Amino acid sequence: MNTGPEPAATAGRLRLAMAGLSRRLRKEWPDDLTPSRLSALATIAAGEPLAVGELAKRMAVSTPTVSHIVDALDKLGLIARQPDPHDRRICRLTTSPAGDELLDDLSRHTTGLLADRIHRLPQAQQIALDAALPALEALAAAPE
Repeated sequence: MNTGPEPAATAGRLRLAMAGLSRRLRKEWPDDLTPSRLSALATIAAGEPLAVGELAKRMAVSTPTVSHIVDALDKLGLIARQPDPHDRRICRLTTSPAGDELLDDLSRHTTGLLADRIHRLPQAQQIALDAALPALEALAAAPE
């Protein structure tokens, strides 16, 4: 018999906490950087140059949707399009220096904001949060 907390109740509380943190962190983003644009930019920055179709697959959205996102990122100067050396019909996407700088700035700033909020928690909650990180990391890495 499981005497621990009810998983559904924990899931509900976790979802609300994550949504609240996400809203607070999004306030620090530039106005023209939507969650989908940031997700695409971070996905492009994470590895080798990507074709639009591959980006769509990794983001689990349609190619037309990703095309609109890519166009917006391109207009903002956050990505660069490179011709594919093997197929001239395809362009590969990379982050531009401005895109890399934006991601670095957001990472530093939002990490600092979280660190400040964590620092203000009572020590017992700081310890509990640190102890919960392996479980949160496992949830994030679990296959869909």
